[in-house]
Amino acid sequence: MTDLLVVGSGPGGVGAALTAVRLGARVTLVERSGLGGTCVHAGCIPSGALHRTVTVLDEVLGASRVGVEVGAARVNWDRMQAWSGSVVQSAARLTRVSLEAARIEVLAATARFTGPRSVQAAGRLFESTPVVLATGAMTMLHQPASNGGRRVLGNEDAMALAGAPDRLLVSGAARFSIEWADFFNHLGTTVTVSAPDERILPEEDADIAGLLQLLLEERGIRFLLGSAGVDETDADAVLAADERAPNLTDLDLDATGVMTAAGGEIGIDARCQTSVPGIYAAGDVTGPPWLSNRARAQGVVAATNALGGSARFRPERIPRSVNTHPELAAVGLTEARAAAGGSQVAVGIGEMVTSLRGITRGEATGALKLVVDPEFGEILGGHMIGAGATEVIAQVAAAMELEADYHELGRVQHLHPSLAELVTDAIASI
Repeated sequence: MTDLLVVGSGPGGVGAALTAVRLGARVTLVERSGLGGTCVHAGCIPSGALHRTVTVLDEVLGASRVGVEVGAARVNWDRMQAWSGSVVQSAARLTRVSLEAARIEVLAATARFTGPRSVQAAGRLFESTPVVLATGAMTMLHQPASNGGRRVLGNEDAMALAGAPDRLLVSGAARFSIEWADFFNHLGTTVTVSAPDERILPEEDADIAGLLQLLLEERGIRFLLGSAGVDETDADAVLAADERAPNLTDLDLDATGVMTAAGGEIGIDARCQTSVPGIYAAGDVTGPPWLSNRARAQGVVAATNALGGSARFRPERIPRSVNTHPELAAVGLTEARAAAGGSQVAVGIGEMVTSLRGITRGEATGALKLVVDPEFGEILGGHMIGAGATEVIAQVAAAMELEADYHELGRVQHLHPSLAELVTDAIASI
């Protein structure tokens, strides 16, 4: 007998399944493709591996400034692809092992609703069983006639290229677009970023995103934003990495009564429950932002509530990142959104140029920005660009999850020299 049915094995599905097992439930997980979902096979894992290659390239090219003499450095495309493939295999294997160790039944099949609380998969019928939908999202590309016959590429296409194009037009300035612009720029591609927004990463803090754009411009990436328009005649390829939509293929939600929004995503409440009792959803199928850790957190909440517990998803506590060089990471509200929401706002800045750890690493470009409520001491958000940003922001995210006063966070003692001291510096400047 199955106590919880999970559809999809990405971070949301796996998070839900493992949580349910820890709560004592018997779990069946349905996956029609590779275990691990898009994250493992065509998302953050292979992308992260590819970006690791250009990170090493950066380090080699800058080695002379710290006293290391090296020869000419270049990227071997085939070896880079082999490296990325090996990382994907490792991640998929770890997913499979974790599910097996938890004794989760996995069905390699397509799940389809045949009624409001009836799901069919692999010739079996699951009736009145709580369900967590975690089917992720998929690339949805538009092929406008104005591209001069050039095919618009998505994330998967970019990873499958036989080599770096000479000239690339990136359509969009959100997270994935900026990551790929940075990646191909490192490989010698002439990159132009075109987007209707007035700046890159419009969902992120304006100061931090603006600094990243300035650094990318200094490296040679061209930005045509807002009403600037774009001339596509010099582009060998067009990349639209952020064109994605929730994956509802084959589910037949019409049989359930589950409501979807205009963007195709499944609507959920803070308990990750859909409009139909007993059916929950987690991850990209609920719409953007497309973050694996968001999916995992929603999966935990969904499974907990599906089995009679009480849990709430807190989106403001989910950290996010942009895998560029230098990297950008953030959690919580930007300064502008905090002010617009009526909160009293104070800002603290920790500068990489004064970080002795940054100086000793030869990576002293960037800053950490903290947004707090000075009256109640609440940490409203943290935003950083610079080496180690994802690790530093984790400390801010932990403090927000524990509902620590920013004064309490300021009393944490850090190793010296360390990038974590930027948190202390930022709080001291408030």
